[in-house]
Amino acid sequence: MMPGLASFISFPSAVPMLDAVLWVIAVIFYGIGDYVTTIAATSRPGARERNPFVRRLFDGIPVPPSMTFAAAKVTAFAFFVVGYATIGSSLLRPLIPGVVAAIGILVTIQNIRVLGVKS
Repeated sequence: MMPGLASFISFPSAVPMLDAVLWVIAVIFYGIGDYVTTIAATSRPGARERNPFVRRLFDGIPVPPSMTFAAAKVTAFAFFVVGYATIGSSLLRPLIPGVVAAIGILVTIQNIRVLGVKS
């Protein structure tokens, strides 16, 4: 890590239990659930991703969508973790994994609903 960056980012000695639980839920739903269901849904004949940013990734980069989406997920999580670490010990800190978890749950449920619709 760069010397200047270490003083800018404050990593706590221990992640509070609530934060840890929210991070686990975020990884399960936003990281894994959304990834698996999005790839499954978009691999159907004639299917298209509805999120314009993700659709541009799928359409604009000459590698399989599973790879571009995985890279996008890893990049997003890197930004979330840096944001989380940057906040320090603020009471708002659990909002980062909490919001990511909530979005993950919503998009995973929506993708499961799409997968349940007959083509």
